[in-house]
Amino acid sequence: MKEKFKTILLFLLVGTSLAMTQQLWMQFPERVTGFFKPETSYSSSYLLSDMIAPNKYLVGIGGNNYTMVYDANKYGIWDTSKESLAGLLRSDTIRIEESETGYSPGQAVGMTVVFYFPESISTYILAKAWNVNEPNEIVDTIPYVDRISIVKGSGDPFFVFSDEERDVLVYDSGVAVDELQSNILDFEDSADFDYYYSLSEIFPTDVGDIYVPYEIRHSLPVVYVSNDVAQMTSGEMGILAERFLEREIDYIRQIVESNGSTIYIYNNKVLKFNMNGTVEYFHSLEDTIQERNLYLSLSTAAEFISQKAYSAKGMYLAGIDKIEAEGSLGYSLTFRYRVRGIPVLLGNREVQEYVQIEVFNNQVRSYRQLFRGEMDLDIASLQDSRQIMSSFDVIDKNYLFLESEYLEHTGETREQLGDQVVQRVLSSVEDITISYYDPGLKDQEERLIGVWIIRAHGSVYAFNAYSGMLVYER
Repeated sequence: MKEKFKTILLFLLVGTSLAMTQQLWMQFPERVTGFFKPETSYSSSYLLSDMIAPNKYLVGIGGNNYTMVYDANKYGIWDTSKESLAGLLRSDTIRIEESETGYSPGQAVGMTVVFYFPESISTYILAKAWNVNEPNEIVDTIPYVDRISIVKGSGDPFFVFSDEERDVLVYDSGVAVDELQSNILDFEDSADFDYYYSLSEIFPTDVGDIYVPYEIRHSLPVVYVSNDVAQMTSGEMGILAERFLEREIDYIRQIVESNGSTIYIYNNKVLKFNMNGTVEYFHSLEDTIQERNLYLSLSTAAEFISQKAYSAKGMYLAGIDKIEAEGSLGYSLTFRYRVRGIPVLLGNREVQEYVQIEVFNNQVRSYRQLFRGEMDLDIASLQDSRQIMSSFDVIDKNYLFLESEYLEHTGETREQLGDQVVQRVLSSVEDITISYYDPGLKDQEERLIGVWIIRAHGSVYAFNAYSGMLVYER
């Protein structure tokens, strides 16, 4: 707490010292104070379309069989789907119908793919991310979506845009999905998947859009991660300080705190390396923003990440919140990351998200990233030899715990619910996802744990995928 207070105080003092700093620099010759122009890109380009990606997608394979894929870049299915969806959003020959009874993948006949987004996302932002400058009425009919389905049966393909309450079907015979269909057939021929089934087919539940496997034939790769900040030299920190603060290191003030943290300051910009593995950047707003713009803010965040971030590999947008600061209106964006295509759940209570960025239209006020990356070890291609439990078995093993949590959350009792208790408990499940869990206990060679994450009634539960034991909840 003491160190946090010192940091906050330091941020406040930076703004006060701005005028004094400027006076000091004005005494030097022009050739010394010439503005330092950073490179336009420091790492691989991170685009808005990279930022917005599904955290998993369901693929219909051969009749009424399904599997779940977690790596959006695998098999080319997402890339070819984006092309079809962009064509649909710019088409002027679409036909729209709203389903009165709702839509679920089990109703489809033929090729089906359902993309699940980690956060409800603006349909207009999706269109802009896919270079659709003037999207059609789809964006007005359903302004936000949390999943999109593409279905190709014996007739023309159709698309389903869905949020929590509505399913909107869109038809256009002129939008081709042939390449997508070819990719899915190649995927099916590879047989590199496990079969998933609707939770409602296994348990008495009203939830029809959650799919779980009976058994898992494939194990997860063995992955170790490390705290990269703890391993950094002062020279490596200095290079990043130049990148963030846009000035040569000779003109940047450096402070080393008693706890080992290192702070770099230039004018009203601050960059701090914390020993817990996080790096924090702060730059007070130069202009007041009275009207927030999500598309502009997302674009600014993408450009900032592309130019400044230590690494954007595996990052994806997971949360958008409206905020106010310094008399301005903006957004707080949360990013999570994947390793080998599998999402990672952070167990560190102090650092619950991989990246958090405050952006006010074209200005970034703060940025925090966890510098914790996969270690390059000889075991990179090694698979865990243990058998993964299916999520079906994890639910079965932990049913009494899930029931207890449900009853505590709702205030109901088993006696009140009677024979309906099992159905009510399982119907409260919102999502089930295979993930890695990073306990965040070691700076070096921290082995990630394979887990099944179950989200229910606003809580997150992570169960060891090999033993079924609860390892994390919040």
